[in-house]
Amino acid sequence: MRKKITAIILAAAVSLPLAACSPAQEEGRTVYSINATLSADNVLTAQVSVDYLNNTDVSQNELWFNLYPNAYREGAKFCPIPADKIISAYPNGRSYAKLDIESVAVGGKQVEYRVGGEDENVLIVPLDSSLEPTDRVNVDVEYTLKLPNVKHRLGYTNKSVNLANFYPIACVYSGGEFIADPYYSVGDPFYSECADYNVTLSVPSKFTGAFTGEVKSVNEAEDGKIFVIKANNVRDFAAVIGEYEKASGLAGTTVVNYYYYSDTAPEKALNTAIDAINVFSDMFGAYPYPEYSVVQTSFTHGGMEYPNLSMISDAYVSDAYNDIIVHETAHQWWYGVVGNDEVRCAWLDEGLTEYSTMLFYEKADGYNYTFDAKRADALAAYMLYCETYKNNGLGDTSMNRAINEYEGDIEYSYMTYVKGALMLDDVRNAVGDAAFFKGIKNYYRDNKYKIARPEHLIGAIEKTSRKKVGELFDSWLKGNVKLYSKN
Repeated sequence: MRKKITAIILAAAVSLPLAACSPAQEEGRTVYSINATLSADNVLTAQVSVDYLNNTDVSQNELWFNLYPNAYREGAKFCPIPADKIISAYPNGRSYAKLDIESVAVGGKQVEYRVGGEDENVLIVPLDSSLEPTDRVNVDVEYTLKLPNVKHRLGYTNKSVNLANFYPIACVYSGGEFIADPYYSVGDPFYSECADYNVTLSVPSKFTGAFTGEVKSVNEAEDGKIFVIKANNVRDFAAVIGEYEKASGLAGTTVVNYYYYSDTAPEKALNTAIDAINVFSDMFGAYPYPEYSVVQTSFTHGGMEYPNLSMISDAYVSDAYNDIIVHETAHQWWYGVVGNDEVRCAWLDEGLTEYSTMLFYEKADGYNYTFDAKRADALAAYMLYCETYKNNGLGDTSMNRAINEYEGDIEYSYMTYVKGALMLDDVRNAVGDAAFFKGIKNYYRDNKYKIARPEHLIGAIEKTSRKKVGELFDSWLKGNVKLYSKN
């Protein structure tokens, strides 16, 4: 996700083993089949059939699924939106989601499920018999979801409907347990494995949509429009629905789409997305999917990444708007293809993505931003942040914290985005360009469709540079590095 760092700091001044993604049935991935209908009054009726693969090395007697929509319900313990964004996110006043699970079946047989977790954020499904490693079981869930009127990942406004994290998604099993973090307001509290998706989504006839994956067909129905979408080997599935104009182009063989409703220069946004796909494919490794869509939408942050799909806030314009497109496109590599635990290792994707955004301006022509200026801005902002917060008694600059361990959104943003990018630039200077970029390419190649950990990035750079950079990373991650202006 992209946030406006400069605005944040000004406001503040005033006030492990590698876990493989599951490869589809014959390759070893879980498969989600979703059949959903969005009504004119923003209620989603859905049936989700999960062909679940036990890709762990232990038998399972129950399965856990994240229920992210419950974070938007009235009375939730954790609000998904930071406190300082509540007013802007709810322009029409507070609005709540309502998730009603109508039935859960395993192998076609109804079961007594439980909703648990720290904040009613987990669907716990019992199994009649143990599910052994490499075995499969089918879990069917029927539910209705009343969407909240909010400018966020899940919600609707008068401009668009954002459908992200709207279905039960399997919790990652790691360290002998299912990982089921609540929906923290800080950062992107998501952690998932790659899977295949077959989605049928019915919407009111006036709408079109942008999706994770490829649209295989669009059919007119008596009371709406039916999209059939397929997405293979992706980390999750999202959609944005609205009355959109569309512009398309090619980045190599990848179809790049830009969906918009109020952009006077749509060709610039489209070309930025195309340039980003081309630059990052050359720099890191080829973009592996046939299609990528950038979508203008109502969103209280700058943007948000999903596989093959990036949400870009309509609150931004010009260079800032296109900079968000670059950032979210970089996330297609760092989070999308190479996954990580975004709760406990947020810097791993956000730091890489923010530094990739800087690198884009080192490689691409025709933009008003430059690499040197972006780096200088990051350094100046970080130093101002440290000085401001030191004066207020907050001195922890460690990066190896879970997102709920940060004081708030401001601290999180500076420790993961800004400091993460500065750290990687320091590592690059320490090992040299050839070793650094070869290491990043190898990290991408070796961890595609998997869940990576910091040691995999560090190890990739150490292997190509033949230098021990682990201590350098540790100094940054533990908050021991002192930064000074060159001026």
